[in-house]
Amino acid sequence: MNLALSIIVAFVMIAGGGAHLAAADNFVPLVPPSLPATPIILATGVLQIGVGLAALLPRTRSVGGIAFAALCAAYLPLHLWDFVRPDPVFVPPLAAGMRVAVQFAFILAGYTLWKRTRETPEAAQP
Repeated sequence: MNLALSIIVAFVMIAGGGAHLAAADNFVPLVPPSLPATPIILATGVLQIGVGLAALLPRTRSVGGIAFAALCAAYLPLHLWDFVRPDPVFVPPLAAGMRVAVQFAFILAGYTLWKRTRETPEAAQP
């Protein structure tokens, strides 16, 4: 179970990070206009790839899980912002609501991976 969860976390993070690096312009609308979008998008792309790799390795799986949960929690306000901003990125509100629900599921998955793999060292092994 831990291995499957770590593979899911790794896939989400590495694919998402790769998308941030390959097509940063697609993510610009998600960044508040007062912030430097491109550097933030590129940095989070690299960070996501690092978190994904950490989730794959048994020694760092616990850290990868909690980092995944923390990163998804950090992204949550951006997803919630879509409900009140004048130019929502995800319309209709159902699409924005689904993204928020997915973020909560991701936070739970990362927390679960962290909790399971930190309790016993052998739980981190595949």
